[in-house]
Amino acid sequence: MSNKAEQTETKKTTKAVKKIMPVEVDRLGENEDYVYTDKNGAEWKYTFQFPGVRKAYEILDNATMANGQIARSIYFDEMIQNVIVEPAGLTLDDFDDRPGLDELYTALDLFLGARISD
Repeated sequence: MSNKAEQTETKKTTKAVKKIMPVEVDRLGENEDYVYTDKNGAEWKYTFQFPGVRKAYEILDNATMANGQIARSIYFDEMIQNVIVEPAGLTLDDFDDRPGLDELYTALDLFLGARISD
């Protein structure tokens, strides 16, 4: 076979291999600000920070009862302590006189769930 024929044969059998790059996940990247506006127009500001995959699963594990259901008080308390970084030091008991409890619970749950599932 001539050199030209060999080159033609090589071109036919050699295909460009597209390199597939893995998706980069940055769960710890940016914090998220959440603002609850009460019925008087006052704003209650919170900053959420993802605590890391291990801690996120520990939060879920700690709040899961023997029957598989989530104990909302434990889950919420864990999220307040480990996800809210501003204002710092909040506990579930602080919400005896703070509005927006259900809305904050939902926002925290969505934030944590979105970061785990990325």
